[in-house]
Amino acid sequence: MRTEAEAAGPPLEPEDFVQLPVPIIQQLYHWDCGLACSKMVLRYLGQVDDNEFESALQELRLTRSIWTIDLAYLMRHFGVRHRFCTQTLGVDKGYKNQSFYRKHFDTEETRVNQLFAQAKACKVLVEKCRNVQHQHQ
Repeated sequence: MRTEAEAAGPPLEPEDFVQLPVPIIQQLYHWDCGLACSKMVLRYLGQVDDNEFESALQELRLTRSIWTIDLAYLMRHFGVRHRFCTQTLGVDKGYKNQSFYRKHFDTEETRVNQLFAQAKACKVLVEKCRNVQHQHQ
C-alpha cells in the first residue's frame, strides 16, 4: 500500500503550474455554486458584468435548479469555447433521491434531457468521458 506522500508524487515546482488571477465571487445561496464559478470564469475572461450575467440567466431561464448542462449553455451564450465532459449524457437517475434534487426531479429530468439532445444543434460541445470527477451539493 502506498503512503499518501508517495501517491502525491514529487513536490511541485513553481514552473509546474500556472496561477491565474481569477476573481473570487461568493455564492449567494446554497444552490448557486455553479453560477458563482461561471461568473468567476466569465469575469476573468473579461466577458461579463452583473447586468449582462443576470440578463443571460433570465434569457436562458436559469433559476434555482441549475444543472451542469445549464452552465455549458451559459458559457456558450457568452461565446466561451469549452467542452463539457460528463459520465452521463442526460440526467443521472441516481440523483432522484438526493434531497437537493428530489422536489423537482421529474420536471427537471425532461428539461435537462432536452438540453442534452439539443446541444449539438445549439453548438454546445458535450462529450461522454470516463472517470470524470465532479462534486454535488
